[in-house]
Amino acid sequence: MTKAQRHALAQTPIIWQGDLADDCSAEWAGLLLRAEWMDRESWWWCVYDRQQINEPQIDSVNHYDARCIGGEAARARAEHAARTYLSAGG
Repeated sequence: MTKAQRHALAQTPIIWQGDLADDCSAEWAGLLLRAEWMDRESWWWCVYDRQQINEPQIDSVNHYDARCIGGEAARARAEHAARTYLSAGG
C-alpha cells in the first residue's frame, strides 16, 4: 500500500468487528486495532502496523500507567493512537 492509499483509507471510518463487550478488532488504513476485556472492568487495547515487517505494536495500554476502564474507552484510545500514528507519518 502506498502512502497515498494509506492516507485515503485514513479518511474512512473505523469499523469494529466482533463482540464489543468482550473482544473486538478493526482493520483500518493498514493498521490492526484490538480491544479486549481482561478482568472486572479493565480492558487491554493495542494498535499494530500491518504494513511493516513483523507487524510491530505501535502503541498499547501497556505503555501507560492508567488502567483502561470499559470497552468504549479502550476502542477510543486505540483509535486515537492509530490516528496519531498516521498523522505523524506512520
